[in-house]
Amino acid sequence: MIDPPSASIWAAGGVLFRRGEEDPEFLVVHRERYDDWSLPKGKVERKESFYDAAMRELDEETGYTFRRPRFIGTTGYETPRGNAKVVRWWLVESTGGSFVPNGEVDQAVWMSGDRVVEMLSYPGDRQVIRRAAGMVAAKRSGVIYLVRHALAGVKADWRKQDWLRPLDRDGVRQAKRLHHRLETVPLTRILSSHYRRCVDTVRPLAIAEGIEVEKLKELGAKADADGVMALFGTTLSGESAVVCSHGEIIGDVIGKLAADGVPLRGPREWRKGSMWVLQTRKGTVRRGRYVEPI
Repeated sequence: MIDPPSASIWAAGGVLFRRGEEDPEFLVVHRERYDDWSLPKGKVERKESFYDAAMRELDEETGYTFRRPRFIGTTGYETPRGNAKVVRWWLVESTGGSFVPNGEVDQAVWMSGDRVVEMLSYPGDRQVIRRAAGMVAAKRSGVIYLVRHALAGVKADWRKQDWLRPLDRDGVRQAKRLHHRLETVPLTRILSSHYRRCVDTVRPLAIAEGIEVEKLKELGAKADADGVMALFGTTLSGESAVVCSHGEIIGDVIGKLAADGVPLRGPREWRKGSMWVLQTRKGTVRRGRYVEPI
């Protein structure tokens, strides 16, 4: 992982959970200054790491002790004032303590997952809590956002090596829209075919969130679905990752999943700039849904 742009606001936060009598419960906090319900978080201080900032904010805003920090992912979005903000999140389990009102937070409430989603004021926090709830339910649960590269002109009109073919103007716009579509989704990794059009599709998202693009020939145009599925089961097990590849590869992957009886929602399509959201557990895809390009 690399640093986000220095011009953006750096923040870190955490999701605190405890074992309830029936379902896990999560802590939400109320900030009197903003009159909102959110997850504990705050700005990264000078010479402080994201991780240290998250642990400090959890301690200062909740008063609870905790253990076993697990990285949830990075989100990056624009604040109401138009400033770029990057937040990195960790999941921790409560071991005791009690809430004491402080300068930032005047209330803290434990709630089950479904109620927390309804209570939170911001869509981004809801995405984080959904991912955290999945991690609590199963340690190796994951999400793969399988993206087909954006529009890249006409192959027959390109005279150089195909792997060098760039996005066209519409493709550049699609890449920016992909960034905005995924900006509130907590991500841990971004993988891409080494072809330029794939790398450029995920580059705006990667730069904004400070996540290095991992370029793999296993995702290239000459790869095969078995190799991609193997990545799901090994490298990407338990991750929340964007994976960008080519239409023929994605088509084969979706075909194999359908043949295996995996529930798939939406048309069997993989248009340029579209993605399949694949829910995994222990590296095995359990279900998926198609998301149209925008």
